[in-house]
Amino acid sequence: MEAAVVLVADDNPEDLELISRGLREAGFSVLQARNGDEAEQLALDQQPDLTILDLRMPMKDGFEVAQSLNEAGLPFISLTSYGEQEMVERAAEAGSLAYLVKPLDVEQLVPAVQAALRAADEKRHMKANMEQMDKALSQSREISMAVGILMERCNFTAIQAFDALRDEARTQRRRIADIAAEYFQAAETLHDMTHRMARRAEEKARRKGTKRAPRRGPAARLQG
Repeated sequence: MEAAVVLVADDNPEDLELISRGLREAGFSVLQARNGDEAEQLALDQQPDLTILDLRMPMKDGFEVAQSLNEAGLPFISLTSYGEQEMVERAAEAGSLAYLVKPLDVEQLVPAVQAALRAADEKRHMKANMEQMDKALSQSREISMAVGILMERCNFTAIQAFDALRDEARTQRRRIADIAAEYFQAAETLHDMTHRMARRAEEKARRKGTKRAPRRGPAARLQG
C-alpha cells in the first residue's frame, strides 16, 4: 500500500521541518512549501492526499490558497497560532477538515492527520455516490421511483435508498436497474392489492350499514 502524500505549507522553517519529520517518521510521503504561491502550485500539480496549510504565509494568503484547494476538491487542515479563533472559524468556512494549533504537539500531529485523511476519504466516497446516484436517477425511471418509495417507507435519505438498492444488486449479482424495476413492480402490486382489499372492506361495511333492522311484532312489543 502506497504511503499517503501530505503537503506541508509553512513559512516558518523550524515548524516546517518539525511537522515534516514527524510525518515521515510515521510513514507518510511529504511535500514542502514555504509560501502561499508555492503551496497552491504544488497542491494543484501534485494532488496530495492532504495539505497542512499555515494560514499566515507570505506572497499568497493562506485563505486564498484554502479557497483554491476547496474549489479543486483537495482536502486540507489548517495550521494557526494559539488564540486565533476567528481564523479557525474562517478556515472551517473555507472547507478545512480540522485545525492544528502552534506551538505544535508532534504527538497529536499524526492522529489528527489520520483522522483528516479518513474524513477526506469519506467525503470523496460520498461525492462519488452522489454523482453515481444522480446519473442513475436521470437514466432510469424505475430507479428513481424505487428510491422514492424506499425514502417514504423506510425514512431513508436519497443516498441511503440508492445504497440499499445497489447493495441488493451486488448481493444478487444483478443490475441495479433490474432490482429497482422488480422492487417498483412489487410495490405497485402491493399497493393495488391493498387498495382493492380496502375498497371491498368499505363496500361490505356500507352494505351492512344500509340493511334495515327487522321489524318487531306485537308479541315482541308486549314482552318489551
